[in-house]
Amino acid sequence: MTARSVPRRIVDVIATTPRDSLLLALLQNLALGLADGEASTPRLRLLQRLDDGHLQRLASWPQDDEGSERAHADHHAVPGVGVLEIAPPPDLAVARRRRLLVESCEWLGATVRADRALRELDRARQEALSSEQDAERAEVRAGRVREGERIRLVDSLTTTTVADVAELRRRLSPPAGAVEWPAVHALTERLIDELRDTVRGVFPAMLPTCGAEETLRELAAASVSPVTVVGDLGRRTSWDVESGFYHAVAGVLRAMARTGAPLTLALHRASGLVAAVRGRGRDGDAVERALRMEIERIGSLGGELRVRERTDGEVEVVVEMPDRGDVSSLPLSSRQTAARPIYVRVSALLDAADLPDGELEACRDALATPVTLLVVQGPSPAPMPGVQTVLCDEAADAALGAEVRDRQGRWGPIDAVVCALAPRLGFVDALSSEQLVFRDGVAPAEAVTTLSARAPVLVARRALDMLFASASRAGATALLWEIDRLRSHSLELVEDALLDEYVRGTAHSIVDADAARLLGAAGGDPRVRLGLLPDAGDERVHAAAVAAVERWQRAAARPGLGGSGRRAVEVLQRSAAGVLDRERSSSVRHAG
Repeated sequence: MTARSVPRRIVDVIATTPRDSLLLALLQNLALGLADGEASTPRLRLLQRLDDGHLQRLASWPQDDEGSERAHADHHAVPGVGVLEIAPPPDLAVARRRRLLVESCEWLGATVRADRALRELDRARQEALSSEQDAERAEVRAGRVREGERIRLVDSLTTTTVADVAELRRRLSPPAGAVEWPAVHALTERLIDELRDTVRGVFPAMLPTCGAEETLRELAAASVSPVTVVGDLGRRTSWDVESGFYHAVAGVLRAMARTGAPLTLALHRASGLVAAVRGRGRDGDAVERALRMEIERIGSLGGELRVRERTDGEVEVVVEMPDRGDVSSLPLSSRQTAARPIYVRVSALLDAADLPDGELEACRDALATPVTLLVVQGPSPAPMPGVQTVLCDEAADAALGAEVRDRQGRWGPIDAVVCALAPRLGFVDALSSEQLVFRDGVAPAEAVTTLSARAPVLVARRALDMLFASASRAGATALLWEIDRLRSHSLELVEDALLDEYVRGTAHSIVDADAARLLGAAGGDPRVRLGLLPDAGDERVHAAAVAAVERWQRAAARPGLGGSGRRAVEVLQRSAAGVLDRERSSSVRHAG
């Protein structure tokens, strides 16, 4: 279709255009229909109106339009989407043009809504397929483990009894009168006892009644190597979790006790059951080879077995078995995201971005993935929406910092770190500058609460950074313009950067707890920002917002703030003014 082609009927455009290109085809057809004589073809932008009034570009014609603001343009409602911007304003005196505009707006709205529904359907299908594949892999692993258990049981029974059975056969070979029956009876009783002990080692009778901790203590007491047991596992969990954990730790004790050197078994409860077996005089690679079946078995149950050689010469084997009854994270709630416009804007930008599906899905995953907090040498905090906790019992030194920095390493991608004990020299420096480290004295529970309140903004920042990198690689100029506009117009991103400084303990002293709350440290709702109760009336909210604006206006006039202090006060002034504007807008909507 050339620049001066005659516009087609809407039904013809829909019937002949692939779904992926339908929005652009409808906009192009409308632009041709609205063109007036020798005048240039009007420029069109389809804009989604978000709840906070922000307009997000979904499509434009011509395609290379970077989306700069237009002073002279008409806006026409698109049902269920937002508005259609046309510049320059068209001449709608002709009935044919008015009819084409109305029909195009209706079909643009229907197309956008259908695209949203299809995307949700595709995501649901992908999640179902992923779950099915996970189930198949788990079934295969479980089959290998069952076979390994059968072999292990047979080996345990045969290797411990074959010598005694041969000896019994030798003693019974003479004629009946020459058999030493007392010796035969003693050998038979010993054979039965050894067989019973072997079966108990594979299926311990006391495990269902006493639990994994007491059974392991009993096993340690009977070990050929001296075993010191420290710590405890806390409350009991389900039978399948305890059974899998016990057998893995028992296998480790048997493998490491062969040298007869002393061992230490440390037990504790984190997001599941954890045991660490340590001892000297052993080769780490040999221990790992001996535990190959145990690694496979506990992996099939969702746990993990790790072998490493410590700097002090000890070999340490850590067994972790997650408790499926313990929840370490909760999804973001709609109430949290609704109070954070930046989250909604980034989500809309992802829906409108014209990038390969794989890269967009990675950005959407970043927006949906909880913020990951590493708790070093601290207790497991209660789960909060939007935060995933990972526990670490190792000392916070430079070596651990290097491991945590590696997003592909054993700790996975870590967004924030809180240490229950003061970290050692070099730990913080070894981390990435993007990883948020809480200042000393912050408890894990407080860290989780803080991150949960900020989670919608943190994940939006993460997704926006990934989208910017993808758009830069693809040379998507229009998308890069949209990202820059979103960053420059978003006060929440500026507030969150200042909150990072507050959390690290590097912010100016003028940023106190009240200032942090105003910045959104406890949530984005105006009442939360102002320190009011959730049921505070509009008049009370208005008065508190005015007081906040006046406070930070006075603070701006304070001498001796310095550069960092003045920048912080400017952000706080904008925050207070933003809360006041939102309160006024809310009052107008309620009045209307």
